[in-house]
Formats: sequence, structure tokens, C-alpha cells
Amino acid sequence: MMKAAIFRSSGKLSVEEIDYPKLPDDGLIIKVDACGICGSDLRTLRYGFRFNLDWQILGHEIAGTVFEVGSKVTNFCPGDRIAIAADVHCHNCYYCLRGLYNMCSNLQLIGTHFAGGFAEYMLLPKEILSRGVIHSIPSNVSSIHAALAEPASSVLNTQKNSCIGLSDIVLIIGAGPMGCLHAEIANVRGAFTIIADISKVRLNLARRFNLNHYINSSQSDLISEVMTITNGLGADVVIVACPSAEAQAQAIQITRKQGRVILFGGLPKDDPITHLNANLIHYGEIMVVGAFSYHPSQHKVALDLISAGKIKAASHITNTYPLSNIEEAIMVAMEGSSLKVVILPQEG
Repeated sequence: MMKAAIFRSSGKLSVEEIDYPKLPDDGLIIKVDACGICGSDLRTLRYGFRFNLDWQILGHEIAGTVFEVGSKVTNFCPGDRIAIAADVHCHNCYYCLRGLYNMCSNLQLIGTHFAGGFAEYMLLPKEILSRGVIHSIPSNVSSIHAALAEPASSVLNTQKNSCIGLSDIVLIIGAGPMGCLHAEIANVRGAFTIIADISKVRLNLARRFNLNHYINSSQSDLISEVMTITNGLGADVVIVACPSAEAQAQAIQITRKQGRVILFGGLPKDDPITHLNANLIHYGEIMVVGAFSYHPSQHKVALDLISAGKIKAASHITNTYPLSNIEEAIMVAMEGSSLKVVILPQEG
């Protein structure tokens, strides 16, 4: 038997005793050392499963230690420390065959299609071992810090695709966990970095990253502030890292001509429509793009950057909780008074 946090379609989450996973010949079982709470976990808890499920173990920002290995598995050994990301790609569709794995037509997710990391132990079946995203944790990186590699992967992928670099003025709207990761990585890439949020608490948390400018958009006008900072031109890149249609509309108004707007934060599924000023986009040749997930290689890059201290994981992880206190952890993550909240299933 083992403990796991079970979320049911009724909206109930509880820590329960369930059967220890059965080890297949072509799979392995890890002892989960750390698992971060993602915004998608919070959306599932608020709105229910995206797919027809009665129950599931959530959690996909995972770091653990190999505990048992099936007889047909040769590339892992008990004691190996590994970080695991959410996506399991098919490797056969139009997109996978072109290396566009995050666009996989048959994408499966840990915490949805496979039991996730909010448990003491977790099965990695053949599908995850062969088509998932798994990398060794560098020896100088703790499991708690390694759990940050999964969310950092999507940020790295976004900024690489957006060609953010030296001399760019980058505005991030939203100072939550993902917004702060965007801000720190934009700094590492050499950008002049501005972050904006309506929450004074979150802006204060973001100050630990020593950014160039902070805007409290509940107390001052975001558009005029950005135009003042940029001498009337607007930002080179605006990343909307919050689920706000209003912020997406504002982004178009504060991007310079031929600038880029990245819609990083999705909108609520029951209200997904946004309204953008098409004339500003047209006459200013503004590029508006979406950003979702990452190439598997970015997960390894994230672990390397954490190891090198370029991503300061300790600054992002503000709260840790044992599995038995996961309901409290979720409340803290939802109320916005923290950055990354991590569950430690082996504690308590």
C-alpha cells in the first residue's frame, strides 16, 4: 500500500491509501521525492477533468529516485535520480515526425492519462519510458529544485522561439510562478525586463529577481507606464503570462511596430474569446503568437541551467508541504501569495 492524493470527478481531493503499483517487465517504479503544483493542476481542481475520468492522481512536475526496475529495462537502475515532465508523445503523427513534439496530435499527459506525482510512488510504464520526457538530475541539484525543470521548459521554449535577446525590451504581464520564470530567463538572455501585475504581493515576490522595472497595474496605467519607459515606442516583446483577455488586448497596445506578442497564459475554457485591435496588428506588423509546452530537449536545458545557477530555483520555490498537507498547499497556490509550491511525498 501507499499514500496518494486522489482527485475525483465529484470535485473531491483526499489523501488515501491505495495499492502500490504493479511492476511490469518493461516499466519501473520511482519513489517520488518532489512534485510541483502547476497552474493546470489548479484548473483541474477548479473546473474538473478535461477528459472523461472518474479519478486520477494529479501532478506532473516530478523529481524522484528509481526504486524498482522491470526485467526488460536496461537503461535505469535503482537509485538513479530522474526528473520527469508531463508530456508523452506518440512519435508517429505529422508533428512528431517533424520534431514538433509539443504539437503532437495524440499527446498524452502524466496526471491525466497516467497517474501523476502526488503520491509516494509512481509507475513509469513502457509508454512513458519510450515516449516521455525523462532526464537525469545533476548531482548538485536537489530533487526539490529539479521539480522546477518542467515549468521552466515551457518558458525556455517560448523565449527561444521568440528570439529574445540582447537589447530587447521585454514586458511580462503577470508576476505569478510562470511570469517570474519568464522574467528571470529574459534577464539571463540579456533583455531589459519589465514585469507588471495587479497584485502588490506578487510584485514584491518578483523583486527577488532584480528586474529593471516593476509596474503595479492596479495603481497606475499600464499602457502609459510602458510608453514612458520605452520613449513612446512600446516593448519589443510582450509576454502575457496570465489568464486575462484584458491583458491580451492591452499587450497589442504596448508593443512596438514589428514587435512580438506571446499569448503564454490560456483563458478559461468556458470563456476563451479575446478581442485584439486588428488595425494595430495590421499597420504595425505586430506578430501575435501562442506558446504551449516545449521540445523534450528543453527539459534537459532547464536542468542544466538550474545546475549552473542561471535559474535560481531556490528563489522560485517559496513553499513546500508533505503529501498529507496537500489541501493546504493547494489553497496557498490558489490564493496567489506564493510562487512555486512543491509537494514532498516522502515527508510526513
